[in-house]
Amino acid sequence: MIKIAICEDEAVMCEKLKMAVFSILEKQGEECRIACYADAAGFLCGPADQELLFLDIQLPGLNGMKTAERLRERGYKGEIVFVTAFPEYMADAFEVEAADYLKKPVERKRLERTLKRVLKRIRAAGEESFYIRSANWCRAIPFGEIYYCEVINRKIFVHTKTGVVDYYGRMKEAEAKAFPRLLRCHRSYLVNPDFLREYGGSEILLENGARIPVSKNYRQAFMERMLVWMDREG
Repeated sequence: MIKIAICEDEAVMCEKLKMAVFSILEKQGEECRIACYADAAGFLCGPADQELLFLDIQLPGLNGMKTAERLRERGYKGEIVFVTAFPEYMADAFEVEAADYLKKPVERKRLERTLKRVLKRIRAAGEESFYIRSANWCRAIPFGEIYYCEVINRKIFVHTKTGVVDYYGRMKEAEAKAFPRLLRCHRSYLVNPDFLREYGGSEILLENGARIPVSKNYRQAFMERMLVWMDREG
C-alpha cells in the first residue's frame, strides 16, 4: 500500500487531485491511502510516514517551500511533488529534492507520468536489505524475506523464506541495522512484524509457524513499536 498525503488549502482542488491520483493508481493495480491536509501545521503534526507528498506552495501560515525544507531537515525521505499556480518557485524545488513541479490545473497525462516515475523510485527504496558482512564475504538479504533473527552464543541466525543464514555478530548491532523493519521482543530475538499472525503477550506466532518468545524486559517497548507499525500500515 502506497501512503500519500495532499497538503492543499483549496478543498475543491484537494478533492480533485485526490480522486485523480486514486483513479490512476487503481488502474495500475496499486492500492493507496490518501490523507488530506488544509495547512502545513496539520501535516507536520501528523505521522509524516507518507511515501509521497503533494504539496501546494501558497498555504496559510508556513508555505509549501518552507514546509519541504523543514521536512528534509527532519530527515524525511519521501517523495515531494509541488502542485502550484506559481512557476517562479521551480528553481527552489531542486533544493529540497522535489520529484516534480506540477502547475495548476494539473493535466491528467502529466500526473500519470509523474506517478509512474515516482512509484518506481518508491518501490526501489522499499527494497531495503539487511547487510551481513564478515572478513571474507558480504550478503544483502531483503527485509521482505526475513521472518526473524535469533542469537545463539555469538552467532546470529537469520531465518528467511529460503533458509537460514548465520554469521558471527552482536544482537545489539543487528537491531540497530534492522530498525524499524525488525523489532526486538527478547534479548535473543528480532521479529519482522510484516509476518506476524498472532501475538498473545508472551509469545508471537509468525506466518511460517515459528513461535517467538516475548520477554518481560522488552514487552512494553515491543508493544509501543508495534502500535506505531500498525498505525503506519493502517
